[in-house]
Amino acid sequence: MGAPDSFEAVPQPLPDLIETLELAAIAAGREILAVRAAGAKISIKSDSTPVTQADKFAEALILKRLNGQFPGVPVVAEEMAEDGKCPRSAQASYFLVDALDGTGDFIAGRNEFTVNIALIRDFKPVAGVVYAPALGKIWAGAGPQAQAGDVTPEGEIVARRLIRTRPRPRTPVALISLSHREPETQAWIEKMPAHEIERVGSSLKFCLLAEGKADVYPRLVCLKQWDIAAGDAVLRAAGGITLGLDGKPLRYGVENADFGCGRFVSWGDAPDREFAVEDA
Repeated sequence: MGAPDSFEAVPQPLPDLIETLELAAIAAGREILAVRAAGAKISIKSDSTPVTQADKFAEALILKRLNGQFPGVPVVAEEMAEDGKCPRSAQASYFLVDALDGTGDFIAGRNEFTVNIALIRDFKPVAGVVYAPALGKIWAGAGPQAQAGDVTPEGEIVARRLIRTRPRPRTPVALISLSHREPETQAWIEKMPAHEIERVGSSLKFCLLAEGKADVYPRLVCLKQWDIAAGDAVLRAAGGITLGLDGKPLRYGVENADFGCGRFVSWGDAPDREFAVEDA
């Protein structure tokens, strides 16, 4: 599957594109909840992480919709990568999909798992949708605008509202993983001035930053691009930023890669010297 030459391979205006991604995410969420109700069967992937049929069913649905509407745009998705079916080159424009982010939380019976779909253009996440089906919450971002909404049991988005990051308060709230204990991330946080800590699962951490309910999310382990792209798109549209440890905005791209992303810190309010990424 070759890479398109330009963003024109995605002809829809961004608001229309967001609606397309929202509908795909909500349909995938319905599949996930159906599997949970019936009882998920767990297997282990080559990287020793768990996977269920919910991951696979939801991803297949999203891929069918994206490939049907955007046949010229490459798609990089988690289970595709596991099967060695992702494109080897995709830089101008491509979709990143994590059909079930937070599989461990899903298996444990918690509700903090999400469906993530993002569009990457010129190394940046320019549009993204994060849907938490068990919570009935959805977030979307494109260009300079981000929104949050509630999703009814029938799949309708209601109470849609604009969201924005907040100026960093005197005592910022730092978000860390609900399921993973990471010494490097913890050490980074401990070097911050006075702060509070909240544990949150999946890509919901980006959404809390975007809504102005938290301030910083450091992750000093190497994740995959599909883990963070949709949440990062929502955050950037809401006025935030995700920086690599070099202090530059995190870049996305596929070129003979394993789809990894470097260590990063996401901010609701861009850091000043006191909170500089390099120094903390």
